[in-house]
Amino acid sequence: MLSNEGCKGRQQRFCKRLCELDIEAAVVNHPKEIYYLTGVIVPEEFPGQPVLLWLGADGRSVLVAPSGASDACVDACVTYAFSIGGTVTPDLRAVISPHIAATLKEQGLKAGRLGWQSEFLPRLLGLAVEEGLGEVPEWVAVDAVLAAMQEVKDPDEIELIRKAVQVDLAAYAAAEEAIAPGVSELEVLAAAQQAAHLAAGEKVFHDGDYQCGQLGGFARARTIEEGELYVIDAWTVYRNYWADLCRTFAVGTPSEVQQSVYAHLKAFHDRVGDYLRPGADGSECAVAMDAYIREHPKLADVGLVHHAGHNVGLRAHQMPDLNRERGGTLQVGNVVSVEPGAYIPEMRAGVRLENMYLITEDGVENLSPYPMELGADC
Repeated sequence: MLSNEGCKGRQQRFCKRLCELDIEAAVVNHPKEIYYLTGVIVPEEFPGQPVLLWLGADGRSVLVAPSGASDACVDACVTYAFSIGGTVTPDLRAVISPHIAATLKEQGLKAGRLGWQSEFLPRLLGLAVEEGLGEVPEWVAVDAVLAAMQEVKDPDEIELIRKAVQVDLAAYAAAEEAIAPGVSELEVLAAAQQAAHLAAGEKVFHDGDYQCGQLGGFARARTIEEGELYVIDAWTVYRNYWADLCRTFAVGTPSEVQQSVYAHLKAFHDRVGDYLRPGADGSECAVAMDAYIREHPKLADVGLVHHAGHNVGLRAHQMPDLNRERGGTLQVGNVVSVEPGAYIPEMRAGVRLENMYLITEDGVENLSPYPMELGADC
C-alpha cells in the first residue's frame, strides 16, 4: 500500500501548489487521486462508492468516504454505509451528499476559490459542497496540477510499480509456457491471469493484447497457428498501479525474417538511455525509434506505426508521452515504457517489445528484466 509518509508528502506538495495559485482549498473525488493522497482504496467499478476529500491550502484534510476508510491519512474522516445487509444502496451519490454538506458545516470549512477535479466531480456532489460552504465558490480546475504531480513517482509508488511489474512478468512466464499450435488465445490468457493472481497473492486485474497473428486486440476463442508471431502486450494493475509490458513469441520455429526483425527491434533497448534523459523531450525518442526501425530493409517503408511509449503509474498512460506528435519533458522519477514495434504481412503479424524504465539521476533502470527471446531456435 502507499505509505502514510508518502501520502502526507503528496498532500503537502499539493497544498503548496494551491497556495501558489491562490486557491484556498480543493475537493478531490476520483478514486485514484483519493488513493494517491490518502492511501485509501475505493472501488471504481461495482460497487462504485462515491468519496470526497477536502484539502485546504493550510494542510487541513477531511475525508467523507464509505465505511472502512477510517484509517485514511487525513485529519478527520466521516464515513457512510454504502450497503444494507450486503445489498448496495441505490443512488449512493444521494446518500453521500448530505454527509458532505453536514461535514463541511460542522468543520467550519470555507473557500472563496475552490479547486476541483473538473473531469470527474458530479454536479450533485458539487451542490452538496456549496450547501456545506453556505456559498457558491469560484470553482478552479486542478486536474492539471494533480496530473503534473503524478508524472514523477515517489518511493512508495515505485515500490508498488515494481510489484505490478513482477506480477506481470509472472503472467508472461505462464503465457509463454502455454503457447503452442492448437491452443486457444483464451487459454493463454487464462494461464496468464491465474499466474498473475498467484504472484500477487491477491486478486488483480490482468489483460491486454492477447490476439495471435495480429498487431493487437483482446483474446478470442481462436486457436494459435504454427508460424505466427504472438504479440502479447500485457497489463497488470496491482493496488491501483499499472505494469504495461510487451513481448513477442514465435509459434513454432521462427522464420529468418521473423528472427531478423526481432533482433533489430530488441537492439533498440540497448540505446534507450540516449533518449530517456532528464530534460529531453519524449518526442525525440519516438522520432529516433521510427528512423531506427526503418534501417531494417524490410521495414524501410513501414517505420513506427504507433507511439514509442508513455509514462506509467496510477493510469496506464500518463504524460510525458513518447509520441512523434506529442512529447513532454522527461524528469527524474518518470517511469516510462518504451515499445518499438513493426508489423508486415511476411512476418504473420509483427514484433513489439516493451520494457518499463525508471529515470534516475544516474541513468535508466530497467524495471522489467524478463528475457527477450523469440523462440528456441532464435
